[in-house]
Amino acid sequence: MLIVLFAGAVFLYFVGVDALEGRNEFQFFADSRTYHAMARGDVIGLGGLSDSIAVAGNFLGPLLLLSVTADNYYLVMAVNTLLFYLSVASIAKSLRFDSLRFSVLLLINPLTVSNLLAVNKEIFSLVFVALLLRALVGGSLISWAAAALVSVLVRWQLTVFLVMMTLLISQTNPLRRYRLATLVFLLVGVSVLYVQLSAAFESIRFAFETGAEEHEGSGLYEWLQGWQERGAYLFVFPLKAMHVLFALGLRVDRLVAPVDIYNDVWQLLHSTMTLVLFVALLKQRLFRLPNDLIYLSILYIAIFALSPIYSPRYSYPLYVLWAAALVARTPVVSLMRTQLPVRDKRAVRRRLLPSVRSTRNVPA
Repeated sequence: MLIVLFAGAVFLYFVGVDALEGRNEFQFFADSRTYHAMARGDVIGLGGLSDSIAVAGNFLGPLLLLSVTADNYYLVMAVNTLLFYLSVASIAKSLRFDSLRFSVLLLINPLTVSNLLAVNKEIFSLVFVALLLRALVGGSLISWAAAALVSVLVRWQLTVFLVMMTLLISQTNPLRRYRLATLVFLLVGVSVLYVQLSAAFESIRFAFETGAEEHEGSGLYEWLQGWQERGAYLFVFPLKAMHVLFALGLRVDRLVAPVDIYNDVWQLLHSTMTLVLFVALLKQRLFRLPNDLIYLSILYIAIFALSPIYSPRYSYPLYVLWAAALVARTPVVSLMRTQLPVRDKRAVRRRLLPSVRSTRNVPA
């Protein structure tokens, strides 16, 4: 942790602060400069807390962090590093694995480095994952409530994911033991809801159309989005999810000659690392629905791939879950207390911790 703090401080002193203040073009961040401007009152139209949370943009988490740190770049980096350390330690404790290997997997992703260096939302999403896993392992309502509060600091989709996940794994879902059927049910539901609530997504759709005009692409994402608008999200989901997660990571041409450094380097390499983890999980036969970490990641992308906005950094929590699945001691990690029978209390206590269970006759 001290090494990360020292290296981060050196980077900020020689490069980072100038980039954040617009004195050089090394953009290692997404919206950090905008958050600082908001915190300083330089953004017109931000009149209070209610203006910080909206469907098209949620600024609450970053603004709170800047308030706590008095808008100081070095203090922001220090708090981010502390949140990273506590989150990694909590996840390692929940899943009972080596925190060092897990930390390395996270830190070789450039997006993690960006998350530590400047104010952003993704550091809060890491905290969210840590609290969620703590809630699932221990059956803690307090941890679940804390995860819900943190989700509000990030994006409304994260709160939707938490609520939907809780309903799908609870006793109220008769299909909870049949994960493939549950996933299909979820995709059908969100396909219909997206069309019915299209008016609520108008501001997001406008941002998508503007971004599509500014950034050249193959047009595949727009085509997939068009089918989603017609209520066919169920059918385009696999391709759209792969596009969101991996497509940018294959654009080596952008990496060689970057135009937008953050998108063409930092986010691109994040997508590349996500693809590397996916291949590693497949190779080791760990990418299976009975694995709770994999199941959670699929539910997560099912919600987030709905967004018309193409931004691979939104998939950072999924990267964290996949890294945890790769480091976990067992091929099938079982966390979800709500799925457990309660007749034998000692059996329940044994299965609250990650454990190996037979994959035979396990409903998908």
